[in-house]
Amino acid sequence: MFPGAQHLVFNNSHFIDQQVDAGQTGIDILREAADPDAAHDSSARDPAPRCFPGTREQFVEDIIHWAVPAVGTDDPLPLFWMKGPAGVGKSAVAQTCVEKLKDMGRLGAAFFFAVKIRDKATQFFPTIIYQLCSQFPDYRALIDRLIRRDRTILNRTMATQFHVLIVEPSRELQKKGKGIGKRIAIFIDGLDECESANVQCEIIETIAAATRDRTTPFCWAFFSRPEAHIEGTFAIADIINITSTSVLPVSHDADGDIELYLRSSFENILRHRNISLKSQWPSDDDIHTLVRAANGLFVYVATAVRFIAQPGSLPDESLHEILATISNKCYKYTAIGAPLSPFTELDAFYMLIMERIPSHILPAVLLFLYENRRYLT
Repeated sequence: MFPGAQHLVFNNSHFIDQQVDAGQTGIDILREAADPDAAHDSSARDPAPRCFPGTREQFVEDIIHWAVPAVGTDDPLPLFWMKGPAGVGKSAVAQTCVEKLKDMGRLGAAFFFAVKIRDKATQFFPTIIYQLCSQFPDYRALIDRLIRRDRTILNRTMATQFHVLIVEPSRELQKKGKGIGKRIAIFIDGLDECESANVQCEIIETIAAATRDRTTPFCWAFFSRPEAHIEGTFAIADIINITSTSVLPVSHDADGDIELYLRSSFENILRHRNISLKSQWPSDDDIHTLVRAANGLFVYVATAVRFIAQPGSLPDESLHEILATISNKCYKYTAIGAPLSPFTELDAFYMLIMERIPSHILPAVLLFLYENRRYLT
């Protein structure tokens, strides 16, 4: 413990040997506890969904102004929540905002829940903290010392991790005049896809409790479906008072954006197939049919474009299959007098895709869907 020491005298002493693996830093330990797949630029999410140029502009602009308020104006509320049903483009809005804030130097971290990481709530705060360390050197040095001294911090409750590794270091750096200073945004997308309702609520409550007194320079943006337990948590008096809320609805107000996306996507398909852009494919009627079938859901047209553009297929035939499905589905529901929900066409389209799955891989696909059934409802 004291190599090379001479003539030492200790009285009534108690020694504790806290060893750290040779060569392993606190940041190394933190990186092992984090999940790189949750980052906004992770290869696991490539290609990440993002807003097509010229679409969702007002939503993106509002969020950027919330994260980076104009000079001379009061700071907006520290929490932001965008809610909306599946398929309306919440993740695309989040991704677009994150990339813009990154370019502006105002992004601290981002965590995107996805199929591969939905059950890894224990990696949530370590991932956020690791990303913050990559942005701010003084904060990184402090976190490195804290974890080297006690690596069990990463095995404690989310509330403890948040307080010990985010709140307290922010206060210490501020006292030393090394604080971050400017308002920095942290984005959390797909919160409703985290492993359990209790954990989802705990994440909101933990962040809100520490953010209420604004002891850190961070503002937090959440994107999720309007699940009852999430609605209830954001409705708590101490949380609703510090939260800006935005709704991304299923609405035909998005038809213009959807049509713009479709026309540009079809131009790309023609270009990649070396077909003249003067081609009249698809017709205006075909595009308008797809827009109506989307019912305000970007996920419908995004899936349709991937289906039509898939390698080895004939785009015209693939488009014809989709249009036929739309016609047959509408005729069926009109004949029986049943109302069409926003997801009717999407369900029919997914059935078309399932029917095209080769028989030799169908069992594996069905097994995957069964194992992930709780995320598909």
